Amino acid sequence: MAYREVGEKVKLLASFESGRVTPRALYRGKRRFTIEKVNLEYQEREGTSLNYYFAVETNGGDVWKIAYNNERLVWTLEEVWEE
Repeated sequence: MAYREVGEKVKLLASFESGRVTPRALYRGKRRFTIEKVNLEYQEREGTSLNYYFAVETNGGDVWKIAYNNERLVWTLEEVWEE
């Protein structure tokens, strides 16, 4: 697998239930990637905001690290491990 840092703002479909965030699909350009599996999730404080991080597997077989900032309401594609 090839690794690279991205740091790109993306659109993401997620569910927010019982105080929990679950990413469902990511839109990168005009392409839609279904999130098949969440492998890891954790949170980190950054000043007054809380960042939610997820390592997810997409329908294309890639593994991506994505982040959600609850203060700015922004999703970011942080890292990509591509086959």
